[in-house]
Amino acid sequence: MSHPDPASTASGTASPACARPPRLAGRKPRRAAEVSSASCAALDGLDPTALGVTYWFEAPRHGVRAPQSVLLKGRLVEPEQREPQGSTAFEVVTTVHDVIPGSGWVSVTTRVPGTAPGRWDVTATPLAGLPEDSVKRSAPKRPGLLRGVASGRTGFGMLVDAVAPGVWAGSWSVLVLLGFVLGLVLQATVASVVGLAWPRLTAVTVLAGALGLVGAKAYYLLTHPIERRRSLRTPGMSVQGFVIVALATLTVSGLVLGMPVGAVLDATAPGLFLGMSVGRLGCLFAGCCVGRPTASRWGLWSSDRHLGVRRIPVQLMESALCASLVGFSLVALRTSAASGSGVVLVVCFSAYLVGRQLLFPLRAMARVTRHGRMVTLVIASLVLAVALVRLLWA
Repeated sequence: MSHPDPASTASGTASPACARPPRLAGRKPRRAAEVSSASCAALDGLDPTALGVTYWFEAPRHGVRAPQSVLLKGRLVEPEQREPQGSTAFEVVTTVHDVIPGSGWVSVTTRVPGTAPGRWDVTATPLAGLPEDSVKRSAPKRPGLLRGVASGRTGFGMLVDAVAPGVWAGSWSVLVLLGFVLGLVLQATVASVVGLAWPRLTAVTVLAGALGLVGAKAYYLLTHPIERRRSLRTPGMSVQGFVIVALATLTVSGLVLGMPVGAVLDATAPGLFLGMSVGRLGCLFAGCCVGRPTASRWGLWSSDRHLGVRRIPVQLMESALCASLVGFSLVALRTSAASGSGVVLVVCFSAYLVGRQLLFPLRAMARVTRHGRMVTLVIASLVLAVALVRLLWA
């Protein structure tokens, strides 16, 4: 990634004072408005181009929940082409529909597609509530909201979509890959406990992981119909789809290759949940699977690529759940007479499903099924109870 020169960085009014800057944003906001730094030499000149603009403000310390809108106006000042292709000016309104008092810093990032390549000047003017309620688009009614001025360059549209305060580009891929590698190492280490040779098991697991990625994408598209109507290139994968397809692949491969399926599954359990524990950290830094906004002191500032705000750290909670299952599975493999029968994996996976269903209401994204969560919770709980009896009293 290339760094913009000083002339192209955002400039404008100073940002409002705030005692606790957001930690995951990497720094304290320097000004009310900023243009996303999404320049990359390898992607310069690619279409489509877009402009990303972030407006920062501090939620009121007291009061009631209320919306906050911001009017963004931009004009092209230094075109890269003699005859600009695309719009040379824009005016859009972006709204945070539910600002929670006492939640601290809020960042709202807006992408403007179809902009002509070059450097843009942008002004961000906070409005009084919703745009249709604002008779005058001049000054906000609530004190402390500043008009921001920023300057910056356009970038490749897909890159601009992935850049926002608190979002670390590439972090999801890196941490998911790291989790997978660590999981393979742990699986190979514990394979001897259930009487398996690790080289063949590792090869089969690599295949299961590759097919699991396909299953993760398919499961996500099936459960998110709005995303399915857009494009297969839209980001988003479901860990449940990955686990289901990966475990099915391991089961079929074990049968074909003559390996004991129960031992294969039990040897996989610790590594599987270690990989998921590390991978969930990637979700936190990549801005996916975010929790609901909150003003609680236990909240953690993070972003969903559009709205950066203090949230319930649901990704960390699920990561901790998976980490606890790693420890449980390792102990069970060493102490239970039923280890090697597949029951360790069944206990851990059903416990994970129970915990995941309990965490779903804490997420910002609503579920698309009315009864699916409760049905899954009941079935997983019953399976967990039966599998625990089998594991403990084998």
